[in-house]
Amino acid sequence: MFDQGEFRVSRLLPPPPQADQARQSAEPPRLPQRWAIIAMVTAAAAIVGYLVGGPLAAIGAGATVLVAAHEVLD
Repeated sequence: MFDQGEFRVSRLLPPPPQADQARQSAEPPRLPQRWAIIAMVTAAAAIVGYLVGGPLAAIGAGATVLVAAHEVLD
């Protein structure tokens, strides 16, 4: 009626986690290098914007460069 070979409990259960996988899941995820580059370029644009035109120019330049760098480096 029911062949034991067809149904295995091991097919229903996920494989046990390995030691390396458990260690990796304990570490927080790291930010990609792309975001570090975006942050540096944005900060530079905001500083130049502040020196040239004040705080509103810094906010505008920083936001514009942030969005543009995110799109370009994506």
